Amino acid sequence: MTKASDCSHWHGWIPIMLAMGATLIACSGGDSVQPKAMNDALKADFERVSSARVYFGHQSVGGNIMDGLEDLQRQLRQPVVRVGELGALDAPEGQGTLLHTAVGKNENPGSKCEDFRRVLDHLQGRLDVALFKFCYIDFNDRSDVDAIFGTYSRTMDDLKARYPDVIFIHVTAPLRSVDRGPGVWVREMLGRPNRVKLANVSRNEFNRRLKERYAGDPIFDLAEVMSTYPNGRRESFKMDDSTYFSLVPMYTDDGGHLNGVGRTYAAAAFIRSIAEALRAKQEAR
Repeated sequence: MTKASDCSHWHGWIPIMLAMGATLIACSGGDSVQPKAMNDALKADFERVSSARVYFGHQSVGGNIMDGLEDLQRQLRQPVVRVGELGALDAPEGQGTLLHTAVGKNENPGSKCEDFRRVLDHLQGRLDVALFKFCYIDFNDRSDVDAIFGTYSRTMDDLKARYPDVIFIHVTAPLRSVDRGPGVWVREMLGRPNRVKLANVSRNEFNRRLKERYAGDPIFDLAEVMSTYPNGRRESFKMDDSTYFSLVPMYTDDGGHLNGVGRTYAAAAFIRSIAEALRAKQEAR
């Protein structure tokens, strides 16, 4: 009798839940988004960065950003920033170069910190700007954010002390998109954990700590770019009465990597962050 009653109870709620889920889908949609277009301000940022020696350590999402950089430079009459992989190009004195390589192994954020340290030691500080990023896959629903951030902060604090002439830019962890729809909503209502959302909670928590700890340092807020529509609206979700950010669905084709649209917005913000850091250092002299 109890089972029949319970079943009847849920049968009554299911149509309501499905209708609410459909409403969520409709509200989460948006107009199509076009790739980032070059403008005078962005061109000026490219020109400023073109005279600097920059190193960027990354994995696949960083590769997407480098592709976006190429997309943006194609909008210019000729490339402004000289880009190449470390090893194929060097970091000569007095000549601007943006060097990049893969660092560490995915799902092992500590290896990325160690690889970044190794590259800086190899270059012996012959850089103007250095930055590296974690990948979304370095965080999951069981991540020890305390340990990851501890390793990151020790690495960056040590390198900043050893290479005081280098501008170190912190990079927030990239986000994944969050599936929506009646099925997802129903599973959550039934109390089943949403591991995708929980992994994004870990990424958001790391980013919160990074921005609090290094509020006075240059920061490339990749997570903010990935979660912000061109009109300024943020893609987000709620969990335990807190708001967390996630990747704009139109910026990705697989839920994590940046597509031809998303990568141009990320690349523009990447260049802007470097240009602003260079400008701030020049003005401080």
